[in-house]
Amino acid sequence: MSVIWNNGCWVDADAEVFRIADRIRLGDGVFDTMLCVDGQPCHAEKHFIRLAEGAAVLGIDWGVTFSEFMNLAAHLIQKNAEATKGRFALNTVLSRGEGDRGLSVPQEPKPHAVMRLTPVPQVFPPVRGCFASTVYRNEGSPLSRIKSCNYGDNILALREASAKGFDDAVLLNNAGHVTCTTMGNIFALRSGRLYTPPLRDGVLNGVARQIMCARYDVLEQSMTKENLLDADEVFLTNSIRGAVFFKALEGKTLGENSLGIDKDFHVSS
Repeated sequence: MSVIWNNGCWVDADAEVFRIADRIRLGDGVFDTMLCVDGQPCHAEKHFIRLAEGAAVLGIDWGVTFSEFMNLAAHLIQKNAEATKGRFALNTVLSRGEGDRGLSVPQEPKPHAVMRLTPVPQVFPPVRGCFASTVYRNEGSPLSRIKSCNYGDNILALREASAKGFDDAVLLNNAGHVTCTTMGNIFALRSGRLYTPPLRDGVLNGVARQIMCARYDVLEQSMTKENLLDADEVFLTNSIRGAVFFKALEGKTLGENSLGIDKDFHVSS
């Protein structure tokens, strides 16, 4: 039986963790998903900083240091022996805690955090994508740039893609600019140059995106739907999948990895 960390207690993975009074019901929280390979967390400090910055946007003070976070992660891996071999996703969910009915924030909130491990594949196949037409990303909302516990837009877009027979959907913002896919950040290769949308367009500051931009020559530039369709190659990045290429977008066949990008770039330091 797998074990999770529930706000200071070690419990079975199928144990109930949040009560109905918890503000997680309002999406009032943040989460993070970090890859662990053979029991070693990848880019842990970047993940912790991103989690803390997202919590700060919502005004949630977890009160846990990076050292304490790493200690919790180490104990979680130790208690789940199967996680010492292979690839696992370490998921951290941080809620503001319980509160009365309504939106008003409790005067003395008591944040509630949960951490768990789940196995993930080592290799992910290329995807076939479309543009979401039923939902748009709000570039004016701070929530577009953090991993909040309200992923409703992404869920709706992925449902739309699945109903059309696609694997993923590209989300545009209200100005018609490309932002991301439902699963991660997006990159495009045009005439030998890599492009990715800027954060100001309502883009999540993904950890894998940070690493990709630091490791490769990437130009941050707003892109339209037409720009993306004109690209030679398109790929998404996230911390679990690494780099996953689109084999087709809206039915247009795309090339794959002419630059020789390390699809496991997200694992090494």
